[in-house]
Amino acid sequence: MTEQYEIAPMPGQIDNEILSKLSGVSVATVGHLTWAGFMDHHRIAPRQFGKRIIGTAITLRLPTPDSTLLHYASGRLRPGDIVVIDRAGDSRLACLGGNVAYGLARSGALGAIVDGPICDPDEIAEHDLPVWSFGVSPITTRRTGPAGSLNLPVNCGGVVVHAGDLIMADDSGVICIPRAEAAVLANAAAAKEATSTQRRADMKAGATLGALSGADDLVAEYGVSVEVAQ
Repeated sequence: MTEQYEIAPMPGQIDNEILSKLSGVSVATVGHLTWAGFMDHHRIAPRQFGKRIIGTAITLRLPTPDSTLLHYASGRLRPGDIVVIDRAGDSRLACLGGNVAYGLARSGALGAIVDGPICDPDEIAEHDLPVWSFGVSPITTRRTGPAGSLNLPVNCGGVVVHAGDLIMADDSGVICIPRAEAAVLANAAAAKEATSTQRRADMKAGATLGALSGADDLVAEYGVSVEVAQ
């Protein structure tokens, strides 16, 4: 088989109305609504804390030590894009460091999700490019020859990600929401976030969590008294 780079078109970006509805929503709030789409938090962790991004997935598969496609993609990204990189199981070589991060940030990219290590975390932080990755390594990729794909499906943190999907990431982790499900889930998540905010206000006013969540009612219905020997 001939070595080659597989290049698919840039996807349409997530609608601004959906992004607006999710602007105040945390990843953990979405975790109250679905169990699907969450990347393995043992593999994909934030490299800088206090960062939060929501945007459109641009997918890269870099299965060899070659990072040419990442350099190529950096000049084609748009404000609001999030780079999602599948390193095909490689946990030794870092494909994203200080200069690459600077290139991505200059393009307007919101951040990067890397199923593999990065390097130069201090420089990446200086360039204000939020990154979630599988660790850090001082050994880097090169431009070694044709291999990989751009904007084709990838596997990142155990989740299949398609170009154009919605990515949300914060200190709690990363979720990929399929593009076709984004509008419905955004509405539900925004409502859930509003309920959570109201619940905190009610507790501040004196209500108990168990009364608000219904836990008190469930225990009243199903709880039994147990004698403990003294």
